Amino acid sequence: MSFPYLSMPILRHLEHSGAFGEVLDPTKDIILITGGSNGLGKQLVQCFHNAGITVIVFDSVVPAKQDDAEGDNIWYFQCDISNKNKILEMKQIIDNDIGPVTVLINNAGIMRGKPLTELSFEEIETMINVNLLSNFYIDKIFLPDMIENKRGYIVTVASVLGYMSPAKLSAYGASKSGVIALHESLTYELGSPSLSSSGIRTLLIAPGQLRTSMFEGVQTPSELLAPKLDPSYVANIIFQAVNRGRRGEIKIPLYGNFLPIFRALPWRITEVARYISGIDSTMRNYTEKPNESTDSISSFSSNDSET
Repeated sequence: MSFPYLSMPILRHLEHSGAFGEVLDPTKDIILITGGSNGLGKQLVQCFHNAGITVIVFDSVVPAKQDDAEGDNIWYFQCDISNKNKILEMKQIIDNDIGPVTVLINNAGIMRGKPLTELSFEEIETMINVNLLSNFYIDKIFLPDMIENKRGYIVTVASVLGYMSPAKLSAYGASKSGVIALHESLTYELGSPSLSSSGIRTLLIAPGQLRTSMFEGVQTPSELLAPKLDPSYVANIIFQAVNRGRRGEIKIPLYGNFLPIFRALPWRITEVARYISGIDSTMRNYTEKPNESTDSISSFSSNDSET
């Protein structure tokens, strides 16, 4: 086990220590996870399912045999989350057949690793729609019920690349920066996490590179400082945080906690740091795999998006 893994429990304790709320209640809580058919999303579904929580999954592709992988308390909906009208339709069905959603985990995302000049307009729009706008749509559609019931939890899965984006990931990095800003603004719209009586909690997850087929060909600058993360490991961190009512932000692995600092440094220092880290060469040997997803694994692709 590398040093970053050993350090993370200490950082998680120091950051927002004491910012905990109620434990999840299987009799009260219903969780909606976007991009829950693959990768990190699938691992999250399994974690909450094993805890007896009712789980709803939005994805563009759902398992052919849902009963094989899940159970009575898992509901799959084929839904294009970049289309607000589809989400509204799904909410009506959920309210009628299952009940009010109390926990949102905005996990779905897609990536295209190309220079900006090689990205098509459709690829840019799809990444922004799926990675960013879908968070706005889902939060806006499901949040009013949470506020009315004074019980809710919004978990946003961003990326450390939302703090420092490498070359050839302009649209992806921009979308992840956007969801970080959304999380921050929405958190304080609902009231200070320490003082708010709204009953709504928010949590931001910013993971580094996951060990998935999507990232084959992506060069990690240092396995010691920037280890590839197993999706099940990240899913368990998220599950434990949500189950304890954690608020604030969780950045993993260790280096993710220092990336925001570079925003405040002179650009010359940042330039040197980027050169030493090798961040802008990580995509050098990357070969795009059609219809695969990102660190926030889902099955959404430009072909699935509706306008």
